[in-house]
Amino acid sequence: MYVCVCNAVTESDIHSAAQNGARRMRDLRGCLGIGSDCGACCCHAKECLESALEQQASTPPAFPLGYQEASI
Repeated sequence: MYVCVCNAVTESDIHSAAQNGARRMRDLRGCLGIGSDCGACCCHAKECLESALEQQASTPPAFPLGYQEASI
């Protein structure tokens, strides 16, 4: 679903940005242009970012703790 129509930013784009290090609305503005035009998207964009960050916090690590990749 589109969150920012002005810049064609979707919820998926925001989740991807969070995976790449976005933590604040300022980060979304810098990398996606969120809120840089009319600003109507800011509330929903913030909710999407918070949701993405919560999902990241609750997702278990890709490898079990203590796992070390075998060296080749």
